[in-house]
Amino acid sequence: MNKESDKFILITVDLEDWFQVENLRKQFPRSSWNTNLIRVEHPTRALLTLFDKHNIKATFFVLGWLAERVPELVNLVHSHGHEIASHGYGHELCHNLSKDELLKDLERGKEVLEGIIRGTVKGYRAPSFSINENLVSLLSQTGFVYDSSYNDFSGNKRYGALKGDWVEIRPGVLQNRSEKLFEIPIRNINLLGRSIPWGGGGYFRLIPKGFFSLGVRYILKKNGVFVFYCHPWEFDPDQPRVDGLRIDYRFRHYINLRNNLLKLDSFLDRFSEYNFVTCSELLPEY
Repeated sequence: MNKESDKFILITVDLEDWFQVENLRKQFPRSSWNTNLIRVEHPTRALLTLFDKHNIKATFFVLGWLAERVPELVNLVHSHGHEIASHGYGHELCHNLSKDELLKDLERGKEVLEGIIRGTVKGYRAPSFSINENLVSLLSQTGFVYDSSYNDFSGNKRYGALKGDWVEIRPGVLQNRSEKLFEIPIRNINLLGRSIPWGGGGYFRLIPKGFFSLGVRYILKKNGVFVFYCHPWEFDPDQPRVDGLRIDYRFRHYINLRNNLLKLDSFLDRFSEYNFVTCSELLPEY
């Protein structure tokens, strides 16, 4: 039994490639994806090696479009004991899709992944945390057990809101009684009514590691659960540099890529006394 037996950390990976990021959408529309070099394998393998080193099982939210092109990589992740969940098929923000379009995206992404791993995919995460009411109403209809699309940082206009009849049934897990769906939210630091982003991604790369760890301990003390998210491209410092980006997009995308794997290694070491679980493992019996 770990020392902090009542505290849990979830490592989650949104498995998408460098050209599929929303900040690069203007330069790489969906119509161009087939012309770009897929680089996701190397950084994903590096993450698998790191997780093996720390004896950690993570949850990989895999983009269906990418899974079709690298099915052997999805099987490799699965063979290492990590949970395979869905990131949808086409990486379209939920509020940019009609309800029918969103349903088709959910079904196609789930079908692709289940065909590869020959097993059930229980979880989903929306691109850019763009949860909305249509998504919530469709997830259980398409066979998903849980969602991890709500990020309680309100400063990003792409992030969605959590509406409806939700109740916290255990630390880190909400349940929608009418839709019979669990939600594992990204919790950040809330001070004086303001939310400070602390869940991972570019914020992890930007914030000094000692200070980031203090924030994580604060979240664990308050909530009992910390959900960390990252993307393989964040561990690929040699990815192509894209011209014509807005200054803030360029900064957010490329900041501190080169040392990020070492930083994550240090983070996992600092929190080795905590329980690391997959999303499904955090859920109650269902």
